[in-house]
Amino acid sequence: MRLLLIGIMALVFMLAGCGGGGTGSCAANTDCQSWQFCNTTSATCDALAGYCEEDSQCNDNLTRCDVENTHLCIYQEGRCRSNANCQNWQVCDSEQYCRASPGFCDSDSQCDPVFEYCNPASHECGPAPGYCVSDTDCDSWKKCDAVSKRCYLLDGRCDLDGDCDTWQVCELKTHFCKAKEGYCINDENCNAWARCDTVSRKCIARQGYCIADNECNSWELCSSQTHRCMPAKDRCGSNADCGAWQVCDSGHYCKAKLGYCNDNADCVQGEVCNQVNHICQ
Repeated sequence: MRLLLIGIMALVFMLAGCGGGGTGSCAANTDCQSWQFCNTTSATCDALAGYCEEDSQCNDNLTRCDVENTHLCIYQEGRCRSNANCQNWQVCDSEQYCRASPGFCDSDSQCDPVFEYCNPASHECGPAPGYCVSDTDCDSWKKCDAVSKRCYLLDGRCDLDGDCDTWQVCELKTHFCKAKEGYCINDENCNAWARCDTVSRKCIARQGYCIADNECNSWELCSSQTHRCMPAKDRCGSNADCGAWQVCDSGHYCKAKLGYCNDNADCVQGEVCNQVNHICQ
């Protein structure tokens, strides 16, 4: 039993060692990784022909061993022997470096320092963010100024609240300035009984309408439903606002006509005001 355990432990150590490349021991190629073979002389996993385990096995100062992925010798970053070793926007120069082809760039220094940068996606010089050559270089809510090469906001458009008037906020979804709560741009932002005051930018009552009681006469109130001034209870503007037994007096109170009463106080002592026919009895 003891010998069996020692054998199992030896096998585990052997398999673990063979995965490391050039270290440990092996009995067959299957004990090694796909880019290795089992060297039966040393009983170690070694690199197959054309593969590598370290840079020195490439024997080339332009290449290195891609130990992270393929274990093949690949060109070092930016080095080359022909254009084919470079990216499609590059050429291989006489010093065996990949350089930007004519019309392309690999740094901002190759572009106009005033308003251009090297676009990292296309590797071409173009307007830096915020700059432009034509309107198409700007966001849809901006235009390009041909002199400054800057994108500027169209009238009524915005990127933030500070681009709008003090009574507005910037709606970031549409980039339009819109009225703050309680303010208006035009009459469409107001109820049917109101209009937009172009000075205060607030909705105010139209002619013949009201918002608050102080916009009415002292004997009136502002109806919250119709937004019209109407007489307060027991007050009147004309006889039509009173009962058939009443008249509207100069103080805008409904006063009982001669021979009628509103309450007992309008009757002589001993009589009461009949609230049905408004006659003292």
